[in-house]
Amino acid sequence: MEAEVSAGWIGLIGASVGAAGALLGGWLQHRQQKDTARQERWEGYARAAGEATLTELLAAQEEMTAWWSSFTGLDDEANDLYGIILERGRTAKHCSLLIPEAIELRARLKTVLAVMTDYKCAPPGDEPEALIHFKWSYRATQEGIESIATFLRGEPLPPATMNFKMLEAQRTAYRAENPLPGP
Repeated sequence: MEAEVSAGWIGLIGASVGAAGALLGGWLQHRQQKDTARQERWEGYARAAGEATLTELLAAQEEMTAWWSSFTGLDDEANDLYGIILERGRTAKHCSLLIPEAIELRARLKTVLAVMTDYKCAPPGDEPEALIHFKWSYRATQEGIESIATFLRGEPLPPATMNFKMLEAQRTAYRAENPLPGP
């Protein structure tokens, strides 16, 4: 009888260990699936927010290009340009704020959109003021498009272009002498 009892105990212990292993394995698998699903959701959110930001920047460029092709040099036409820049820039900024886990990209886009919408920092030239502002905002918008496209391709964010660094430096110098009002 002692052999039968020992065999029974061994069987009971083996079944208990097997059940505990199955429960532990099930719990670990559930946890892994949950983490994977969360990561996929975040990637989906990032892609959707990135695509919305890109759509706004592309729309801004298209509208600015359409404005430029019909520009005749009248000051009244400049208000149309400024409305396009400010509205599309504001919407792109809001969309970019929703991109999760992309701190460097959001910082770049924040700078790009600040430069884009702060067209009054453009240095004066021989062309009509509105045309200078158009070129300024268009170049900044191009930097934003290239940055967000790089993000959507899953590539590391490249350094800012020299053209954009120049715009940013001009804006910084202008705002040092002409600060924006506010707190």
